[in-house]
Amino acid sequence: MALGWALLGSAAQAQTSNPGTAPLTLQALFQQAWQRQPEAQSAALRREAAQATRSAAAAWTAEPMALELSTKTDRPGSNQGSREAEVGLALPLWLPGERARKAALADAEAQALNSRQRAAQLQLAATVREAWWVAQRAQADWALAQDRLLNAQRLAADVARRVRAGDLSRADHAQADGAVAQAEAAMA
Repeated sequence: MALGWALLGSAAQAQTSNPGTAPLTLQALFQQAWQRQPEAQSAALRREAAQATRSAAAAWTAEPMALELSTKTDRPGSNQGSREAEVGLALPLWLPGERARKAALADAEAQALNSRQRAAQLQLAATVREAWWVAQRAQADWALAQDRLLNAQRLAADVARRVRAGDLSRADHAQADGAVAQAEAAMA
């Protein structure tokens, strides 16, 4: 909810600083909020990781091939001139069914990523929508309070004029002033 209020506050500030722009819609606010979410910012990297796992499952070997080279000599010890050289090639093979399981795991990770992203979007949409309607209601309440204050001030001016004319009593004038004070308190 705090994110929704922060977003609406920044949107309101943008609207007041750029009065010529079109009013922000609920969808535009959601898009701005989604771009700020960690899930949105990391989605591309997570998709790349899932794709890399899928690509690794499509490879011919379980791991990359390795070339090993090793040498031995007796120089520091007996100095008889014996030397050994070993060359090896490591070719890790897939175990039966391992390749298919790794591919299925990569597909499941990609689906889980999409599901988590969609759930985060829906949760954010609910938060933004709730903050939007609370802000709309607050704006409507403020406009209503402003209208009530204006009407109370007009009524008080009319009552004051009629009290001076002798048409109404001072009690009516005090009551009209009380209505203006209530309207000012509601505006505050």
